[in-house]
Amino acid sequence: MGRQPPLKINLFFLILLLLTGCIDENIFRVSEDVEITPSYSLPLGPLSYDINEYLESLDTVDFPCTDSLFYNDTLYPSYRSYLTRFDINLYDFNSLSNDFDRVERVMFRLIVSNGYPTLNITQVYFADENNTIVDSAFTGGPHVLQPAAINDDGIVTAPYEEIVDVTMSPYFVQHMGNIRHIIIESIIYTTRPDIRHVKFYTHYAYNIHIAVRIQIRLNTGEL
Repeated sequence: MGRQPPLKINLFFLILLLLTGCIDENIFRVSEDVEITPSYSLPLGPLSYDINEYLESLDTVDFPCTDSLFYNDTLYPSYRSYLTRFDINLYDFNSLSNDFDRVERVMFRLIVSNGYPTLNITQVYFADENNTIVDSAFTGGPHVLQPAAINDDGIVTAPYEEIVDVTMSPYFVQHMGNIRHIIIESIIYTTRPDIRHVKFYTHYAYNIHIAVRIQIRLNTGEL
């Protein structure tokens, strides 16, 4: 009776040996038909914008204006209800020049922060070497950012922040080899309907980080 357990153990290893003997030795070889889709990110930014140049010019205004605003606690006439600026940044995908046909997916992540107490409207364009627009991030129209939080005195207490993920279309993937610039259009309002005189300060700004995540289709036989 005391020898039965070793017999059972020996039978177990015998069965295991027979089973493993049936395994094809090629199981340890990676098939060339196996495909993987690794991804990596390319950052752009942080980028910071402000409208201080316009605000600092208001002390020279000597004609009647329908609107007024506070800049650094001084009331000035304001002749523009919003300001538009375009910022051009060099950005291309030359590092992928040998793999454009393998690109499976392109996603841009925008981390935006509106430090102004007014609306901000943003669009991101992708342009070629002649600054001709190839595509845009928001195909349905510009993205609207809500105003920053303010206290009872109209002073910003915290910026409005948002993370926006945009998966690009097959058209973008097809033409990404032509992209040489990212153009950021920002529209910052100087008025809002619920406040008679909006307060602005020098340290207010609009900030944006842009990162792109690219998924590439690779065949393990080529690694």
